Amino acid sequence: MNDEAEPSSPWLHRLSQFASIAAPTSIAAALLFYFGYVATYARYLYFGVDLTALDLSTTEVVLHGAEALYAPLAGLVVLALAVHLTVRGVRRALARKAWSRTLRVVAIVLVPVGAILFGRGVVGVLWPEVSHTEFPGVTPVSLGFGLPLAAIGVWLSRAVRGRERRPGGMVVIACLTLIALLGVFWATNSFAAAYGRGIAETVGTRIAKERPAVVLDTEEPLHLNLPGLQERLLPSAEGDKFRYRYRGLHVLTEAGGKLLLVTAERNGRSGTIVVPYDGSARILFVPS
Repeated sequence: MNDEAEPSSPWLHRLSQFASIAAPTSIAAALLFYFGYVATYARYLYFGVDLTALDLSTTEVVLHGAEALYAPLAGLVVLALAVHLTVRGVRRALARKAWSRTLRVVAIVLVPVGAILFGRGVVGVLWPEVSHTEFPGVTPVSLGFGLPLAAIGVWLSRAVRGRERRPGGMVVIACLTLIALLGVFWATNSFAAAYGRGIAETVGTRIAKERPAVVLDTEEPLHLNLPGLQERLLPSAEGDKFRYRYRGLHVLTEAGGKLLLVTAERNGRSGTIVVPYDGSARILFVPS
């Protein structure tokens, strides 16, 4: 039996190596695409454009995901480092039986704080209008870290009293870790959407300075009442089919063979003009 298993062992070893590399890579790519989609969707929804109409490539969506994940990843690294240093310090204090009174106070505080945070998260889940109007990430962070904080307080209280039990708590630890990870994922989703909206608002306020202006000539009037859009009737000329000229437009983006134009002045009636590259309009780009 050993002789039969030996020839296949190198292949099993290579397969395990491939899985250890491919799985994290696939997960990272999937997360970049997902959060890139969330950020990009919120970004163009601000201008009244559905993301499916843009026909963006996977690379473009992933790039948006990368820029939206910088702050959450940096925060996670700092949080992980802080947790690591705190755990090391607490274990050293417990081993030396030092700071027991301070640790007991911390444990007493963590339990109600964790319970209150978890309750706040439940409120955000049961009443969606609360999570829609709050600062991005409050509900998921409260829901994801409330119970773990309370559990840490209970563990610390038992440890200070010398009643820490290491075995038998793996299921609880796994469940609390899963809850925290779900909270982090949800919070990152909220941040990506807020990031996309923030980018859109920045672009909207600075579009006249940073995006090329466009002079648009059409055959028929657009009948649009957009703030900042100027319409002028062109004099008739032989061989020229374009009769109407529009100014006050700026390039938002180009995607899927279409040019998306917006005005610099925005209000509730603002929208986005989609101009296909099919010869139905004449486009002149003007530097800002």
